[in-house]
Amino acid sequence: MTSVPSLVRRHQLTAFFSLALGLTWLAFIPFWLSNGDSIPWFTFGPMAAGFSVAALSGGWGSVKAILASMVKWRVHPFWYLVAFGLPFGTQLISILINPLFGAAAPAWSNIPALSEMLPIIALYAVFSGPLGEEPGWRGFATPRLLASHSALTGSLILGVIWAIWHFPLGLVGDLSLYSTINVVLAGIVFTWLYQNTGSVLLAFIMHVTHQNSVRFLGKVFTGGDYVQQQWIGVGIWAIIAVAIVAYYGTESFVRRPRTQLAVAGAV
Repeated sequence: MTSVPSLVRRHQLTAFFSLALGLTWLAFIPFWLSNGDSIPWFTFGPMAAGFSVAALSGGWGSVKAILASMVKWRVHPFWYLVAFGLPFGTQLISILINPLFGAAAPAWSNIPALSEMLPIIALYAVFSGPLGEEPGWRGFATPRLLASHSALTGSLILGVIWAIWHFPLGLVGDLSLYSTINVVLAGIVFTWLYQNTGSVLLAFIMHVTHQNSVRFLGKVFTGGDYVQQQWIGVGIWAIIAVAIVAYYGTESFVRRPRTQLAVAGAV
């Protein structure tokens, strides 16, 4: 009889995705029944699934690898600029472009004071997805997907599953087509960031920055103007994703020296 660890070891990604979706959707039920007024523990589904499957398939060594990536901060400063600046810049540019398509002028006064935002940002960083998701999506799934798929294919697979993971939010009125498409596109950008840093910490920072840029900067518009601005933001994310693929190619999203490429091609 095949043991559970042996079965999980042979089908790590299937086990992870099944567990991530199952745990999340099961934990979403009390959140749904409370009309979104309870603590969203369901956001920790990917993290719990990642650590569980890592422990069953690879023991402490696999768990330790995820933990190490969660605290890996020594990366080139450029990637901190990307993690902070790209989501913020995308949202800001979409705001500035929006009036060109008929939207009202941005109501900058609608953005709360920084002192009001910081405690909310810290709270949402823990309970609104970034901490609970990134160790699973990037720390566990991305390296294993890219072991057998190109960076583009792996990103799209993960992006689609990541989008499906969000589907229960529709039950509490917090799901839209533009956000769903944005998640799939973000899958490419997050893979690029992870491939060049090996850091879940940087992915966490980008997740927090994107989420709260939308949450707070988006307040400058309401109604149809807000929806239009978010679609413009999706268009910018699509341009970034296409630029990554065009510059780096589909295989790894990492630029290798020509000598390294030559050696690899000769093997």
